[in-house]
Formats: sequence, structure tokens, C-alpha cells
Amino acid sequence: MDRFPCLGRCGVEDCEKTYIWEKSLRHHLAPKLQCTICPKKIKPQNMAAHKRKYHPELVHTIQVHLKSPIADKKAFYFVKKKTRACLRHDKTRAEARERKRAKEIARRQALGIGIEDMEELVPFVMPSNHVKQEISIKIHDRWSDLVGDDAGGFVKPVLESFNIFQLTLERNCNTPDHFVDNGLSNISLVILGINNAAVHKKNNTSLTGTYGKGTVAELKRRRNLSVDLDAIMTRESKPTDKRKDNVVYQSCNTAYKRDKKTQAQFGTAGEFFTYGLELLRAQGARCAISDIPMEGHKGSPTSFFQPSLDAIDPTLGHVKGNLRWVILCLNATDRAKQKKAKENPDDSKKSRWTKQKFLQYIGVRRKRKLRSLYGNN
Repeated sequence: MDRFPCLGRCGVEDCEKTYIWEKSLRHHLAPKLQCTICPKKIKPQNMAAHKRKYHPELVHTIQVHLKSPIADKKAFYFVKKKTRACLRHDKTRAEARERKRAKEIARRQALGIGIEDMEELVPFVMPSNHVKQEISIKIHDRWSDLVGDDAGGFVKPVLESFNIFQLTLERNCNTPDHFVDNGLSNISLVILGINNAAVHKKNNTSLTGTYGKGTVAELKRRRNLSVDLDAIMTRESKPTDKRKDNVVYQSCNTAYKRDKKTQAQFGTAGEFFTYGLELLRAQGARCAISDIPMEGHKGSPTSFFQPSLDAIDPTLGHVKGNLRWVILCLNATDRAKQKKAKENPDDSKKSRWTKQKFLQYIGVRRKRKLRSLYGNN
């Protein structure tokens, strides 16, 4: 007996369709989705069949699992996991571009505007498992030959999760995909600690893509620069400038909106911003990790050296006693919030920057205080 009627909820007036199962009714009521390849709108349950019929060249064939060609299987599968993550990221970016283009086409058609001047997008094609295997082998071979990393660091990336020195695949330029022509021409093998969202605003290049092998040399040079504290505090004390948020206010405001623990401790975002300014002045506008002056701002050509608010232990939140200002290019994603890291406190410590780890990475030894010749024997 049919027990789940539509009753016109699908948008068709006086729809008389009824279903035995509630799941069938949900499928009937599901809104049509934009195909990621063409402008046609399809029911979700029919999307796979649509792609097989109209876009067969882009449909993935049955993939086979390939065994590790390297004796150290754990190391190879770590690299392969990184490769697959990069490819998924590239696919997500391509789908976002396609949705944006489809939305613009619909807008123009509604206004009667032509679309001849719109650039055609090259659809993303996920490589086969054999190609993924070849890419992973190239990465592993290149990693094996490293002494430090591609940024000129003095620590070789490790094939280990929950570690600030773990291997990551950083795009030199963020415009193309990771593996251009299934190669590594746009990839730098760097540690997790310097791989983040900071970019050169004009060239859209990453930290390593901008400075190359001289990245660590640039970090060392900037440690010796002087700080114009008054100029930085005067600029950043204003929440906005020319209708755009200054970086300190933006960083504080974002943390306040996202972190309920911050909201519980501070009454308003303005109160938290005031606390952030006091902390910035207390640090002398120098990065708590590297001692590099945080002179970058929203008008700078790069975002690498602008202040970024960092929760030392992310599991505690952005609260008093757990905050520090660091340069944006060192504010890496701390894996301590993930379940596995919570279960093992040592993993949480490995995945965050300290001054000692930074000095180790750039190849600077800390000067030890010499004991007095006539000290206690």
C-alpha cells in the first residue's frame, strides 16, 4: 500500500505520485543538481548514469590496487596518501570553478547577456591508479635524495603524521594544479611547518615558490631586522583602514567568531581585539617562534610576514595564556585537534612549533651559557 504521497511538494502542482518507501519519496523530492561537466541539471540519483552516458571519457574506470614497489611499504604508502590528498584538492578546486562558471552563465542568460567572452574551463580528469603510482614513486625518489628540504631547511622532512617536520607537497604557484602534466615541476617538498595559506599576492606563489632554496636564508635575514614598534601599533590599533580590516583585527575577529571558548572568556570581539593588541605590544611585534618582525600588513605585497594569532595548544582554544602572535607563514595547521593526536599527548607536542625546533630547522645553534670557572664543584 502506498503510504508516502508527494502532495505537490516537488513543485509540480497537484502531483499525485505516492511511494511505498520514504526513501523513494526523498529521492523524488531531492532538488536537481548542476552537472560538474555540463550546464544540465540532474537528480542526484541519476547523476552517475548521466555522466556515463554523456561524458564517458571522464568517468573513472574500475581501479585496481597496486602494491608498493618499494621495500619500505609504510614510507611509500605515506607518500601515496599525500599524492591522493593533493589530487582530491585539485578536483575540489576544479568543481568549484565549474560551479562558479555555471552560476555566471545562468546570471548572464537571465539578463540576456552573451557568454562568448567567457573562458572555457579544462575539466579535471582524475589520473588512474597507475599514474598515481608513478607520481608517488617520483616523489619518494626525490625525497630519498634530499638532505634538508626544498626551502633550504636543515631538517629533512619525515614520513610521519602529527609532526611539524612531516613531508608535505607545496605548490610553488597556486594557480595550476599540483601535478602539472603528472610531473613535479610545480611541487616543492617541504616540512609541514612552512606549508600554509600565505601567498605572494601578485604572483600567487607560496613561500617556497617565492624564495625557492633561499627561503631559509630569507628567514635568517629577517631575524636581524629592527622593529618600528610604534608604527606597527599605530597602524594595527585601527580595526579598519580604507574600509578594509587590518590584519590584527581580522585575525582576532575570526578567532572570536569561530571559538566558543574565546566568546566565553571575552564579552565582545572588541574586548578580545584589545587583549590581542596588548599581547602584540608585549612581544615587541616580533614572532614568538622566529623573532622575525611582524611588519606585514594588508597592503604588503605578500602575506608571509604579517601577524597571525596562534593558539599554542589548539585543544585549549584561543584563551588567555594560550595565545601568541606569529608570522603567518609559520602558522601551520596543528594536528592536535584530531582524534589520534588527542589520544597521544606526544603527537600533540610534535605537531607544533617551538623556538628550539625553528632554530634547528634554519640551522642555528643556541648559544649555551658558560658556567663560571669558579662555580660550584
